[in-house]
Order: sequence, then C-alpha cells, then structure tokens
Amino acid sequence: MKKIVLAAVLLLTGILLTGCTAMKRAKIEERFSRISEVYPTANAEDLFKKFPKGVKVRHLMYQDENVVHEILLEGYPSKEKIEGTYIKTIYKDPALSADEVTKIPISYSDKDGVQALDGQILDSKVRNVKFFFTNMMMDAELLKEFQLDFITENPVSRTYSIGYQDVQNKMLNQYIGLSPDEKLNLELFGDPKFDRKDKYFIGISVKAAGDSLLEYFSEIIEEK
Repeated sequence: MKKIVLAAVLLLTGILLTGCTAMKRAKIEERFSRISEVYPTANAEDLFKKFPKGVKVRHLMYQDENVVHEILLEGYPSKEKIEGTYIKTIYKDPALSADEVTKIPISYSDKDGVQALDGQILDSKVRNVKFFFTNMMMDAELLKEFQLDFITENPVSRTYSIGYQDVQNKMLNQYIGLSPDEKLNLELFGDPKFDRKDKYFIGISVKAAGDSLLEYFSEIIEEK
C-alpha cells in the first residue's frame, strides 16, 4: 500500500512540475514574442514607419571571445539618414578592462551598409553587417516548435533566458552562415527594462552540438 501511495505522489509531483515548466515556458516565450512587432523588418530604413519620432539601434557582435564590435545608430526621419558610431573593443584578458578601444563615426544605408564618415576602412564584418531584425522572424509560435533545454530567471536583476537544444532552423542557420540541416543549441536572453512600449531587446547565443560557441550577438531597438 505504501508503495502505491509513494508512486501516486511521485506521479502527481511529476505532473505538477511538468505543468509549472510549461506555464513558465509559455510566459517567457510570450515576452520574447513582443519583438515580432519589429522582427522582421525588411530594411533598417523601414523602422521609421514604426518610430516616426526617430529610432536608436544598438547591434553588438562578439568575435573570438575577446573582440567586441558595437554599432550604435540613430535614425532621423526628417533628415532621412541613419548615423552613429562604430566601437571596436579588444580585451587581452576578458576579466580585465579593455586594452584597446577604437571609435569611428559612421553612416548606414540599406544599399551601402556601414560606411566610415572619416574615410577609415572598416572590417568586412561591420561594413556588411546583417541586422538580426532584418533577417529573422521571432515569435511564440516559432519558439514553441523548439526542444526546451532550460529556463533561468535572475531574482535580483530580473533578467531571464531560455535555452533550446537540437534546433534546426533554416533562417537562423543562413543568418550565421551554416548549412540548413545543421543542428544548434540556442539561448535567448531578455531584460525587463525593455519589456515596454517601443523598446525591444534580444541577446542570442548560438552553440554547436559540442557546446562550442559559434556566435553571440545582441540587439536593442528603441524610440528616440
């Protein structure tokens, strides 16, 4: 009799935990799906339709774990142009402060990409930047197709993330330059500071099946 009761308790506990995880997953994915209001936007200049007062974009890319490329842009609908700053930061030791920081004034257009206003030659990764918002769709319907790995929430900062394993998505693979059938481990990062009207943020970590980091980038889009 005791074994039957114990088995019933364990079964009920499992059902409750599964239900709680499903509810937490749905809640987190719904928070990420907010960015579908601007993801995808075919051209950066089309953001003016969503943000008629002006728009700010921050696109951050990591390279070789010690080089950070940061593109900061501000769009002015009245002037019909997008300008800003490119910042390259090099860390010899990621635990220490930056060893080298380069700042270059830039302009951006969908036709010409990123151009240095002072004539400097930019890294091709920067010149030909592919903004995530122009290339990827992201909503709850897409996310619920992925195989859940984990969910984390920081009780202090209230930041959150959700991880998926064995993700096979043609758009994502094309974005980072992989074959369409390759499977990846994906983690999305969110920040409650941007869970509000006209503010959007997503951080994305992409790892190979062997857990080696392939790509990390983040994007912020907000009204000026």
